Amino acid sequence: MGWEERGAGGGLLRMSARYDRGATIQHWQLRDLVHCPQRDDELYVVHKSRILGYDLRSGATSIAQDLRFEPTSMTVGHGHVASGGQNSQLDVRRLDTGEIVYKGHCGGSVNNALHIARDATQQLRLFVCNNDDTIKVYGLSSGALVSILRCPVAINYCALSPAGRHLVCVGDNRHAYLYLSTPSCYRQTAVFTEARDAGMCCAWSASGSLFAAAFQDGTTCVWDHRSRAVVTRYHTPLACRNVKFSPAPLDLMAFAEHQGRTHVVDCRMWQRRQTLDVGGQDCEPDISGLAFSPSGRRLYVGTEGGITAYDVDTVGRRSFPAYELC
Repeated sequence: MGWEERGAGGGLLRMSARYDRGATIQHWQLRDLVHCPQRDDELYVVHKSRILGYDLRSGATSIAQDLRFEPTSMTVGHGHVASGGQNSQLDVRRLDTGEIVYKGHCGGSVNNALHIARDATQQLRLFVCNNDDTIKVYGLSSGALVSILRCPVAINYCALSPAGRHLVCVGDNRHAYLYLSTPSCYRQTAVFTEARDAGMCCAWSASGSLFAAAFQDGTTCVWDHRSRAVVTRYHTPLACRNVKFSPAPLDLMAFAEHQGRTHVVDCRMWQRRQTLDVGGQDCEPDISGLAFSPSGRRLYVGTEGGITAYDVDTVGRRSFPAYELC
């Protein structure tokens, strides 16, 4: 038998702060609007038609993007910020200078999710998941379109493995699709099916051996891509909208429901799970995003009313043998 712990105190995480700086939800299903890519005390969030940077230490707010549309998707990473809109709008800029890398429309309809990573060539790429059944891949050195993946359905999210060798994506059906990433192409190698409704988000573990996907029927499933076996699965009362792994070597996974609850799992003992009631037991706000800090010391959970920070016992976790072998 496993166990579950509830609340903000004890367990795997402890609530440490609340910030009155919410992340605006622009689409009822798309909930990846909070990012913490560079420093533990710096967040980027969608706020109406802007991407705001919050320095939690000083209390200062900066404008990373001032847009002419309200983003349905946003990502920050590798010194870039990118936002996508309801009508295929795409705006990509360098964080340090504000220089525009790409500005315009990428074709199709809703840009459901954006992802920045280094591909098999070690070049920096932006992956744009669109409702037109494609993933469009842009080079961030030039802003040029370098590849288009034709997918079986509208894609809601994709994630490249840490080494850039595999791409996983989920969309408007109950499957997760795995692609082999090579310097010349992306080739579908496997289809994974454990849910009964659309996939909303996916993520890779820090070692790149496991990936997880969150689905609208409340399923969150973890697979080992090498054996293609199910490692574990969870079911929640409401739709799951987001899933993230912590940085190594902390071995945590967090996934958020549509409202009210975020769940944190110990990847060394999958049956150990803590439920965080984000708004308190009498309030269930819509969750707008999840983000582990770069060190893994904090998990941030966003709602439209604010951001809640939870501290991880990093000392205790670093002294415990890791579950995965790299």
